[in-house]
Amino acid sequence: MEAVADTLELLRRASLIAASIEDALAGTDLTVDRWRALACIESSPGCSMSDVIDALVIPSTSATRIVDFLVEIGAIFRTVSPHDRRRTTLRLSSHGQALLRDVEPTIVDASRPQTSERLPTVDLASS
Repeated sequence: MEAVADTLELLRRASLIAASIEDALAGTDLTVDRWRALACIESSPGCSMSDVIDALVIPSTSATRIVDFLVEIGAIFRTVSPHDRRRTTLRLSSHGQALLRDVEPTIVDASRPQTSERLPTVDLASS
């Protein structure tokens, strides 16, 4: 039963952090998922839509909407892979890098209260 309580606590904290970050991003072009997608693309230049879907754990339709928006505002570039014309690759633009840099202090401040306490350890293998 302790593992269930720990899991619920992790989910509660994740929700609190997401809500704090969402509030902190108000007034920008970013939502939590857009910010997460930018961070994913920054850490894996040339990644694919599948990579973003896997990293964000979201449906492909949501990822497509997010990436389309980020392309529209000039935060990322979407290009056809030179190795496989069926695959597109994603890269951050200088505008996308600036967006991430600009919101980083706000996100750190917004998430600090929820991440300062020790998180429970959940052993999913024994569940």
